[in-house]
Amino acid sequence: MDLRTILLFGMPRSGTTWLGKVFDSHPRTLYRHEPDSFGTLDAMPLFPEPANAEQYRALVEDFTAALPGTTSARVTGKLPLFPKDYQGPLAFQLRRLLLLAGKAAGRMGKVEFPLPAMIDRQYRDRAYLVWKSIESLGRLGVIAHLLPDCHAVHILRHPCGYVSSVLRGESQGRLGGDVPASEDYGIFELLLATEAARAHGLNLDTLRAQLPVERLAWRWVLYNEKAMADTAGLAGCTRVRYEDLCANPLAGYRRLFAATELPWDAQTEDFVQRSTDSNSDSYYSVFRDPAQAARSWEKQLPSEDIDRVLRITHASRAGALYGA
Repeated sequence: MDLRTILLFGMPRSGTTWLGKVFDSHPRTLYRHEPDSFGTLDAMPLFPEPANAEQYRALVEDFTAALPGTTSARVTGKLPLFPKDYQGPLAFQLRRLLLLAGKAAGRMGKVEFPLPAMIDRQYRDRAYLVWKSIESLGRLGVIAHLLPDCHAVHILRHPCGYVSSVLRGESQGRLGGDVPASEDYGIFELLLATEAARAHGLNLDTLRAQLPVERLAWRWVLYNEKAMADTAGLAGCTRVRYEDLCANPLAGYRRLFAATELPWDAQTEDFVQRSTDSNSDSYYSVFRDPAQAARSWEKQLPSEDIDRVLRITHASRAGALYGA
């Protein structure tokens, strides 16, 4: 099967799940949900230098080549599921039953069921491998360089939206992890070794002295500026703001699909409309009122914290995308 790779990378709580499911809704995409999480790409640093890209070529090429064959339900079975051109209707229904049975078994503490893609061997049209990641934004430039036929999408969310959503998720126990993101000094130490951190004159003592919202603001700046710098000049890279997709979802996604050379499809248009016509309070739901989702931070984040975040981000290259 002729495959082209599309990378959808962003920070956590930046709209990546909605973005991923919209791409998954296309009948010719083979969607892989965060396959690089849980240590599966640990041989590659989180923030590699582009000058060292070649030493990771075999790792990235092998990892990407293995994605179509993965049977992990966690990676291939993110709901909702969509019918695919490369998969007959019986195979689609069987995958759906396997996924539901696997989820039921998981709730009873049993082993996860494998969930094969069930690709029709006779399918010969171009398909699109879609790799969605919140783990590897700092690797985006290197991975895109090593996969020259891919198209990369870097999604950003307003810094206050990111900070507000992370704080809300942590207060509800939704994000897991041993420590809050604002206190993950192991990640901060890695970020401080990047050119972006050096340009801002940051050090660990400075960060430790700040408030949690200020450290999260710097995390947003450094992750996004690393990705922006490393992808500068790459023709196959598109940057998109979550808020622009929310403002006009159909037009925004049509532009993204055109940029990635993925033909627009009626099944995707239907899902975009369904995902924005209803609203769920579930923290991870892709069914939301987009206008409300984009601006919810204005009510959730105290005004003094908004000011703190914007004071940090306003002078950054990433913050300039928001006039912040």
